[in-house]
Amino acid sequence: MHNDLMLFFCTAKQEEPGRFRRELMRSARAYKQRLLEPALREELPGEPLLRAGCAFGEFKRGEATGRKLHEMAREAMQSGQREDALDDALRLGELERLLEKQALRSVYQPIIDIRAHRPLGFEALSRPVDTDVFSGPLPLFEFAERAGKDYALDRLARERAISGSAGLAKEQKLFLNLSPRIIDAPQFAPWKTLALLKAHGLTPDQVVFEITERSSISDFGSVQRVLAHYRSQGYKIAIDDVGAGYSSLLSIVELRPDYIKVDRSIVSGLHADTFKEHLLGTLVEAADRMGIGLIAEGVETQLELDKLIAMGVPYAQGYLLGRPGPMEGGRR
Repeated sequence: MHNDLMLFFCTAKQEEPGRFRRELMRSARAYKQRLLEPALREELPGEPLLRAGCAFGEFKRGEATGRKLHEMAREAMQSGQREDALDDALRLGELERLLEKQALRSVYQPIIDIRAHRPLGFEALSRPVDTDVFSGPLPLFEFAERAGKDYALDRLARERAISGSAGLAKEQKLFLNLSPRIIDAPQFAPWKTLALLKAHGLTPDQVVFEITERSSISDFGSVQRVLAHYRSQGYKIAIDDVGAGYSSLLSIVELRPDYIKVDRSIVSGLHADTFKEHLLGTLVEAADRMGIGLIAEGVETQLELDKLIAMGVPYAQGYLLGRPGPMEGGRR
């Protein structure tokens, strides 16, 4: 069709559609890369622009086949206007598979009371299972937000985190990540978390909702109302990545958290950087006056830990203190 090459593939009805889509997308990407190889490009005049799009459809009994094929061809041409259309189609198919199979697991990194030398609690971190499409949790969650499926993924992550925390001691906290964008979602139902906790023998006073900076907060009023509901049930609130996001200080003022987590960009090399020391010192003093627990993230060396202790930082988290892993009875 003029300058467009169209390939049509079909599969038997009994084959699992998601698997067919994933295999087809992998083949399409490989085919595109083959066409981009220098040996083939030299045979084409000028500087050819190669883009590829895709479309999927299900043929129903009695439906006009020609019309359906025309609609799919048009959809494929439109999606091909985006350079990363094939990659996004593959990511979307993989995300849908992960959600359908609930292929997400939780690992837990300790947050240590560095004065008492015992865990304050654990942060639950999500890991996709058996995928070669997403290199890790961050690309997965970022794509889910772009695809409008972040609520479903966050809900699955929260369910996995709670169900896997059976070894949490009564005095320890479970830190759960919560995106501001999820709080604004119309389908967000705070009471479902309470039912899930009860089902696994946990209580709200053991849970700290960690407000992440994956997306900035556009409406503090709505977030405050939801968090007020959580607080009334006994939950605690933490602000993550303080010192990294442009709005993290504003979040502290507006949300009045119980904990603030200082970003690793400030903690890394703290012992050898006077500017970072002064900045952290200001946060330590402010947190102490407001009754907020301060947690230093990304602690990787003994020198950093010694400096934090000397500055009066009460809590810390990082590879030096413990890597993410199974709960294992609270890992005392």
